[in-house]
Amino acid sequence: MKTPSLIASIFSRITLRLAVVLAVFFGLVVTSVVLIPIQLSTISDDSLRKLEDDHSRSAAILAVILSEPVWQITPEIAKHSSEVVFSNPNVSEIHVITLPDKKTFITNSRKDTQKGKFRTQSRLISHGEQVIGEVQLTFTEEIMDAEVTDNFNRAVFFTAISFLLSVICIYIVLQWRLVRPIKDLIEKSDLLANGELNEVISFDRKDEIGHLAVSLEATRQALQRSFNELEIKNQQLLEYSGTLESKVRQRTQELENANHHLEAALASVNSAQNELARIERMAALGSMVAGVAHELNTPLGNCLLVASTLSDETRQIGKSMTDGTMRRSDLSHYVDAATESSKLLMRGLQQAAQLVGDFKQVAVDQSSAQRRKFTLVVVFQELAALLHSSLRKTPFNLELDIPDDIELDSYPGPLGQVFSNLVNNAVVHGLDGMSQGYMRCMARRQGDHVLIVFEDSGKGIPPNIIKRIFEPFFTTKFGKGGSGLGLSITFNIITNVLGGEIKVSSEPNHGARFEMSIPLTAPGNTEHAGQIIDV
Repeated sequence: MKTPSLIASIFSRITLRLAVVLAVFFGLVVTSVVLIPIQLSTISDDSLRKLEDDHSRSAAILAVILSEPVWQITPEIAKHSSEVVFSNPNVSEIHVITLPDKKTFITNSRKDTQKGKFRTQSRLISHGEQVIGEVQLTFTEEIMDAEVTDNFNRAVFFTAISFLLSVICIYIVLQWRLVRPIKDLIEKSDLLANGELNEVISFDRKDEIGHLAVSLEATRQALQRSFNELEIKNQQLLEYSGTLESKVRQRTQELENANHHLEAALASVNSAQNELARIERMAALGSMVAGVAHELNTPLGNCLLVASTLSDETRQIGKSMTDGTMRRSDLSHYVDAATESSKLLMRGLQQAAQLVGDFKQVAVDQSSAQRRKFTLVVVFQELAALLHSSLRKTPFNLELDIPDDIELDSYPGPLGQVFSNLVNNAVVHGLDGMSQGYMRCMARRQGDHVLIVFEDSGKGIPPNIIKRIFEPFFTTKFGKGGSGLGLSITFNIITNVLGGEIKVSSEPNHGARFEMSIPLTAPGNTEHAGQIIDV
């Protein structure tokens, strides 16, 4: 078996519950893999900066407290005075020499018991205006490295616990609110398909699944009434076959009543179809929201990291100012860091604002059938940008070839839904199982109409089903996630809402080609368009 076929086979066996859990888990893992090294670098830099400040401060203190003992040449007092600094576990050695003869005055050292890197700073010892000696203070980085390692291990541990709890919670919620109710509905639907109409379909829920269950129950009741009445009528026809001519009118009236009941059952089926179409639109919008959230994660994560770094810098310069140890170089370093952080924050927030603006425009268009003037290439570019987050997980490319001068007075929301449905149909059906492929959308103006062509390089549509692809509930993926409503909704929008026509052509293994001709100025009104889309 080829590798792409093996991967496709594995993906086809992944349940909805497992797919959501894996998506969340790997999203958290990727985020942690990116952020933990950065956090570790930040912790290391902060610890090193604190060690350097402690080193400089301790060396300055030694230079002050040893001034008098060196002047009076009292090594015992000098050793006793230096014990305050030597008690710091980071201190490795204190070495004091006298000047100008450069003779050793005192030495306190524990280098033999310490490991790791060592750093030394020197300070001149003055008495009045005369330089009388020099103190050399050596610090070890061993304790700092141990603290950094402990902090990193602690962060990794809590992150792992958070991952585990998140996955468990998501698994439980999916099992409780989605997987189990869907399985129950499938069992009920199988019973209806097998003609078992006596079991009541009841779900005490107010969400979409509950509404679907109510529609199925109404369908079951209507079918049960119709079947019972038909059975009674058949029995009566057998009993009164000898007197059929004399009772034609009576039977005609009874058949009309039965026909009314059948029409009621058909209305219930249409209601269920509307509910399925609404659920499919909500699922598409949910996928779009997940893609936008994934795209927003990068700029917002960068802004959070920059803000955290700027906060640490501000706290450090404030501490230096409070302690009176702030130097010009510290202030200059803080100003440079604040300037660079501001640039990074502005850049990240502008990216996030742009993404939110694009999503807001598309979401408004797709949630309503409002008529307005728009440029065709702008609407399709915004949709392509939002679909990019899901398409980049596939080996397929989406190309646009649309001139900038095509303007319409029409319904961008329904038109965008047509575009999304065709992209989804190409990925799910035409390009399914392929290691590479492309989708291309082209547009050309033809008088007072615009010709939009959408084609893909997929497997094509078999000749025996190409005439049925626009029928409601017709799908080759039945039971595998396909509802059979995508192209049916597309046909209704093109013909009833936008006032155009759609044609399809295909050859096996040479992809499919959809040609849509719609007027630049759409007919009808907004209220009528909204009713058509819901069908």
